[in-house]
Amino acid sequence: MRNRPRPDVSTYESHNLEMIKGARGNNSMKVSTFLGFGAVTAGLLMSSVANAEDFKPEVITTRESIDPGPNVFVNQMEIRGPGSLAVFSRDTLAFKGLISAGTFGQMYISPDSKTAYTVNTYMRRAVRGEVEQTLEVYDVATMVLKKEILLPPKVAQALSYTALLQESAQGKYMFVQNATPATSITVVDQASGAVTQEIPGPGCYGIYPSAKPEIFATACGDGTFQTFTLSADGRNAKSVKSVKIFDADTDPVFISSVKSGNDHFFISYGGTVYRLSDADGAMKVADKFQINDGIEGNWAPGGYELLGINEKNGVLFVTMHPDAKEGSQKAAGSEIWAIDLHTKKLLSRSQAPRVTSISVTEGEVPTLFGTTEDSKLVRMTADPKAGFALTVANTVPLMGFALELVAK
Repeated sequence: MRNRPRPDVSTYESHNLEMIKGARGNNSMKVSTFLGFGAVTAGLLMSSVANAEDFKPEVITTRESIDPGPNVFVNQMEIRGPGSLAVFSRDTLAFKGLISAGTFGQMYISPDSKTAYTVNTYMRRAVRGEVEQTLEVYDVATMVLKKEILLPPKVAQALSYTALLQESAQGKYMFVQNATPATSITVVDQASGAVTQEIPGPGCYGIYPSAKPEIFATACGDGTFQTFTLSADGRNAKSVKSVKIFDADTDPVFISSVKSGNDHFFISYGGTVYRLSDADGAMKVADKFQINDGIEGNWAPGGYELLGINEKNGVLFVTMHPDAKEGSQKAAGSEIWAIDLHTKKLLSRSQAPRVTSISVTEGEVPTLFGTTEDSKLVRMTADPKAGFALTVANTVPLMGFALELVAK
């Protein structure tokens, strides 16, 4: 190879010209096109060389922590693959970052907003094969995984609801909803990272922790609530059942609820608010009232996480839709109603951009955040002088099935 004679350049030129002449069409046009292409190529190469010194490569950097300030967390759940927890500024909706999650991910944010929990499903073949389910614990400021706990492969693969992943008062245990389809709850000791027990809950669904440590309730299909009290080591539990509170056949309650002290607020498909208390052990009705009596348009609650509460002012916010009928309970809210929990009166009705879930901040002047039917996060400001009427301030796009959010 070393002694092989160097080919004459003219040989290549004549060869190329013969190829062009043999092509169909106008030969002179093809020759000029070929030669023109060569000239353009040479010009581009010369231009690239000339601009090489001006080229400044982009430098990718990482930050140790997200911007400070209060946050809004949105569970961008996915069914066909990995989802994520998106974190936004509560004040501006500026995007701060993502926390990774698996398929059918559930979300819980600690009361101090410093820790994010996800429950995730990972399938070996994505749509089949061995299933691995985990409870993952993240530091919110750095978005770094702190701990991963392997769960029994029984976790409910369902749309995200706050009632499917909860923490006990004072944070000793995490409670995870199972469905195989038999329903049960996995109890996880946070300190040791160990699963302490699985509590059967046949015919019951949802997790509603008490303000008292190691106590939680679950809603049952016969209209009752089952309340469980864990033993000191979390390995056993005793239970007590309430009397019938609602009728699952004629007016069932939504699984979504909001909490204020020992009180849990639920709402029925027909618009009855139930204020339940577990102060004495079993769930009891402390109060109940209708929010849509005498209002034209056949308005009813609709959505997923459809309740929000501002404890400071005693105001309950509900997403509502008109022309309600059987099966419309998940219809997005075209209005959001503000209800005074003391007087049980309707304070205001605000237009809403087809909101599916809401979360409300505390303080004298609350801010309401919602996810919409067309996958957006909306921020709405309230006017206390106008019955806490809401006005859209700004919106940002979302991904996945964004049906669960928490504003902290």
